[in-house]
Amino acid sequence: MINDLFYNQIRKYNTSSIEAIKNAMKEALQNIILVGISKSDFFKYCAFYGETSLRVFQNLPRFSEDLDFTLVENKDDFKLSDYTKYIEIELNSLGLEYKINTKEKNRDTSVESIFFNFNLKSLFSISFKEYENQIIDNELLSIKIEVEKKYFDGGITEQKLLTYPSFAQIRTFSIETLFASKLIAILNRKLKTRVKGRDYYDYLFYISLGTKVNLLFLENGLKKFGYLECNEKLSLEGLKKDLIDKFESVDFNSALNDVKKFVDANDQITKSFNKDIFISSVDLIKAF
Repeated sequence: MINDLFYNQIRKYNTSSIEAIKNAMKEALQNIILVGISKSDFFKYCAFYGETSLRVFQNLPRFSEDLDFTLVENKDDFKLSDYTKYIEIELNSLGLEYKINTKEKNRDTSVESIFFNFNLKSLFSISFKEYENQIIDNELLSIKIEVEKKYFDGGITEQKLLTYPSFAQIRTFSIETLFASKLIAILNRKLKTRVKGRDYYDYLFYISLGTKVNLLFLENGLKKFGYLECNEKLSLEGLKKDLIDKFESVDFNSALNDVKKFVDANDQITKSFNKDIFISSVDLIKAF
């Protein structure tokens, strides 16, 4: 039987629809996984970053899908699979059933990924029976854990306290470094048919907080991923020009469609999804 602690946490969220409950379940499971790996030496080598870190510790007003980490020092023998046992212990303690799927690399990549898959019908059958018949029998709720093993200098880390399902110290990037990592994603990500609107949502969230950007980390990251040449220097003015060029090419209607399922219907940031807002916002960026 699944521990009541799991469902009590979910009930703190909006549970008025299937999609809202799914998002709440995913976030509760993400926290359980974080607590599990915190009981190892994982955070000696890695920092929590990305949109879920922003959600958990900076109150980003949208749900997030994945748990993203990055090495903060070189460790050639690092294997994410070495840490799954700590996550399993935590999930087992709450009576949660799951299957682990390790993503096979089909190309040369610096990213290592593992999926924890949960049967959604089983999760709904205990506490949300009114929706149970609307869930497909084999539908999965998946939590992807991903570690970027390309290490580069300049990141500033700090310790944050997680309180659910138990107290845990989590090593994460400072908000200035998180902003820099988001800009690396925006500038380096190739525009495809479907725009990842969540990147642009998070960008506006950083702007709304008046967040400065860790320019050194941003420069090192853009060099590591090939956006900048090794001998190039990144200035604040150069960054602003590059962002304007990127925003000029984005279909913000597609970006908005991507992010809608992760936010409330009355969300304010999504109401600012137009090209002129994004281009004007660039003037507000300051270096840390």
